Amino acid sequence: MSTRIFDIWRRGRLLVIVPLILSAYTHLWNVTGFPSVHIDEAHYMRRAMLVINGMGPQESASTGYPRTYDHPYFGQLFLGGILELIGYPSMYYSGDNTHSIEMLHFIPRIIMGILAVIDTFLLYGIVQIRYNRTVALISTILFAVMPMTWLLRRIYLDTLLMPFLLASILFALYVQKSRNENSKPMYSRRIDYRVFVLLSGIFLGLTIYTKIPAITFIPLVGYIIYLNSRKIRILIIWLVPVILIPFIWPLYSVIAGQSDLWVQWVLWQTERDKPLGRSLNSFFQIDPIITIGGVAGLVLAALRKDFFPLVWIAPFIAFSFLIGYIQYFHLIVVFPAFCTAFGIIIESVQGRIKKHLKIFSNIIIISISIFGIVITTTLITLNVNSANYDIYTSIAQYLPSNGKQVTLIGSHWWDWNSYWLTRFVMNKDHEMIDPMFDPFFRAPVKTDKVLFVDDPNFEEAFSRNIRGANIVEIRQLYDNSKPIVVFHDNMTKGYNHNYPFNILEIMTENENHPQGKITLRANY
Repeated sequence: MSTRIFDIWRRGRLLVIVPLILSAYTHLWNVTGFPSVHIDEAHYMRRAMLVINGMGPQESASTGYPRTYDHPYFGQLFLGGILELIGYPSMYYSGDNTHSIEMLHFIPRIIMGILAVIDTFLLYGIVQIRYNRTVALISTILFAVMPMTWLLRRIYLDTLLMPFLLASILFALYVQKSRNENSKPMYSRRIDYRVFVLLSGIFLGLTIYTKIPAITFIPLVGYIIYLNSRKIRILIIWLVPVILIPFIWPLYSVIAGQSDLWVQWVLWQTERDKPLGRSLNSFFQIDPIITIGGVAGLVLAALRKDFFPLVWIAPFIAFSFLIGYIQYFHLIVVFPAFCTAFGIIIESVQGRIKKHLKIFSNIIIISISIFGIVITTTLITLNVNSANYDIYTSIAQYLPSNGKQVTLIGSHWWDWNSYWLTRFVMNKDHEMIDPMFDPFFRAPVKTDKVLFVDDPNFEEAFSRNIRGANIVEIRQLYDNSKPIVVFHDNMTKGYNHNYPFNILEIMTENENHPQGKITLRANY
């Protein structure tokens, strides 16, 4: 048996270095400065910390977060496992100071960057097997440098599942290659193709176990498996781990006696309202070239009866439309398909140019790559998080470490973005009231000491709620508090609001990130 499984890269092994270097640059440079810290990152870090602290894979309501079964829990097992292996957080925490807070964000974001480089490598293998080295090189360069790639720098379930999804597709493509080699003499055979079938199923099962909408990739990978094997029996073997692995999640809820919570929060995900059109518009604003080029590539591929990129994208888009709720960053899972489709059309145009003017055949990809590098560099060299780290630090410094003596009241962004730090790293447990989860301020204030994080979002929620059960008490506590520190968080201030800096507007307006004056107030 050969010692080289991935010999598909043997002849073109030097080519893959180019997109890998570009990917390392765009995903590992200034990870704490850009992009802004997103509220979902805090939720996934909190859940990873639960794993590190031995509190089980599934979050319970005792942490204060009510939406316990909103997603499967493999994402936090995976992230928490990696962090624990490298001694996180104890090896990187040096006290309640800004440097320490920044370092605690640096480590998981570096992990995201490494995963993005791995994604680039896997995508190169997929496109090289499915098409050729030229399309693979073009597609992965686009994947590495175009503006949309900055989303892979954040701690999302979508970025955590990406390497598992790409690995599943890659192993499915290896089925045909391995089957062909099985016809050779025993001494020259490679790995049996059924091993790749199982690996593909396991990795797709883990992808779905990370986030349920990944079921939309079953048609893509299943189509590849059947096309390469031509056997229903092989397709069934592949389906077994695809179904059984994510089934662990609802089974866990039954064993824990929480099947009612599982049903409640799974249904809640389908009742949220954020239409697909809005997210597609944000996708276009972030990366119009990839959007236009990708759609053109999809049309060209379909005309050639090549439905690979279309089957990658269409089920996910249809599912998102039917569900009626999708954030723009959820579209990152179809970004590789857009890059592949764009790569197909660029390779086609290059071939036509090469027949007449060989010296100009690479001008398209070179021009687009330079544009992508310039735009992405402009973004990733920004620092839009300095105020965030200062605010998290101040919150931590004003919370005592001896039990729940303080109630933190403020907008969603500050309550939860600081909670995983103060509660699970610094052991500063506290009560919390979040207007997003308690819009009428019905929760009682259980402590005498109250720390307010006052920003425009909180002021808006505070002013519109006049009938809340405890609003009078909270207003009195607010009036009796005094400002202790003031910050100004304006991510778009001082920047041109034209492209590409409308990305900053998407990070503020689309995500409802608090902007302007942010004041910490306390009554103690």
